[in-house]
Amino acid sequence: MKRICCLLIVAIASASTPAEKAALDRISADSLRANLSFIASDELEGRNTPSAGLDRAADYIAECFRRAGLEPAAASHSYFQVAKFDQSTPDLTGFQLMLKSGDQRIDVPVSEARPRSLIALDLMDAPVTVLPDSGVIPPVAGKVVAGTMNRYGDEALLEELQSRQPALILLFEKSGGAVRAGRFLDDVALHHPPVIRIRDSAALARLQRTERFTVSLHLAKPVVNEVSLRNVIGLLPGSDPVLHDQYVLLTAHYDHLGKGPKGIFNGANDNGSGTVSVIEIANALATLSPHPKRSILFMTFFGEEEGLLGSYYYAHAPLFPLANTVANINLEQMGRTDDTSGRRALSFSFSGTSYSNLPAIMSAAARTEGIDTWTLKDDDEYFDRSDNYAFALRGVVAHTVVVAAEFPDYHAVGDTVQKIDFANMAKVDRGVAAGLLRIADDPSPPQWSDSSAAAIYREAGRK
Repeated sequence: MKRICCLLIVAIASASTPAEKAALDRISADSLRANLSFIASDELEGRNTPSAGLDRAADYIAECFRRAGLEPAAASHSYFQVAKFDQSTPDLTGFQLMLKSGDQRIDVPVSEARPRSLIALDLMDAPVTVLPDSGVIPPVAGKVVAGTMNRYGDEALLEELQSRQPALILLFEKSGGAVRAGRFLDDVALHHPPVIRIRDSAALARLQRTERFTVSLHLAKPVVNEVSLRNVIGLLPGSDPVLHDQYVLLTAHYDHLGKGPKGIFNGANDNGSGTVSVIEIANALATLSPHPKRSILFMTFFGEEEGLLGSYYYAHAPLFPLANTVANINLEQMGRTDDTSGRRALSFSFSGTSYSNLPAIMSAAARTEGIDTWTLKDDDEYFDRSDNYAFALRGVVAHTVVVAAEFPDYHAVGDTVQKIDFANMAKVDRGVAAGLLRIADDPSPPQWSDSSAAAIYREAGRK
């Protein structure tokens, strides 16, 4: 009997009011189709970061937010958080990299090195500090350090290592084909230390034996241009006198891969579908009077495909305090049901399901809209692959919602509007919006779980 009462309480707490139901019913397949037909059109040429197509997408999203009635959230009454980045193109003319240990030496060819440096580098027999593959990182300020991609290749751990200001970071992995040394972007305000990724099995073996060695290096100064990139952010102010100073973030990245010899990478599902879902849910919830109790930030990011650049930028320079940000719901790949594990109609999944109680809260609310949730195999492995991760590292309870985690045409030119199931996306978006409302209105914010996997994020929230 007690258990039945508890279930009734959950059901009542998760049910939408008539006004909320009317707002959710405004989410329209036709509107989603219209917006995505522009965002994922050939005209925007794949929304590479940076590009004219990306800029046009940002302008379009901002106009959608304005029409929805969202308030501009950035400086100067703007919908744009402008970020200055250095775009660097390596000059590999005369590149040399030699490792020496006693009378043994390894010459690393340019085909096996990927430098990311904003400056020229010239070293002669510089001592190298070998980093541990586990445990505490030793003091590294001003030193040349070397570690494995296995540990330090993760963007978050690499950023942590760079924040300790070594002079140079060498990252090794096994040989496995040539490394493409292309352009890269670096936040002007942070100016990370240089990194050289190296694929060389012999060098990796020497590193893993922790032999003492030195490095000699010549890397020419790259070509560097400053570019402006934009996160697009609209605010729906909360209605509660106390909770309106707390924030829930609904986010998606609006960039994709641009174009190449194979054609235009339109990125309709990845992640035009997440972008237009943010727009559509914003349109729906902005009609509520009164607004939800907590304030909601609707946000689309640049540069996710380049390494979560836009979300990392916001996390470093938030427009509203992260200490007052109670949750981030990040949307990815919302428009297709043909997941490689099976068809996923009228349902969505979470990354890192066991890390917090947010998935349970949202799942209960989504069920009132006829939307189920399914458990993604190895869902923890997806947790650091999208923009939620930048917020989790700062202690904000943050998960990515996805309909088809792995689908045909992923990062391929075949990811087009014609393959989107708009009717299903509209229904799923109503379920997501219902969950967003529950989080915005519940006096108790989501909490990290006590699982060991969530420990790093729990501790970040206590700092």
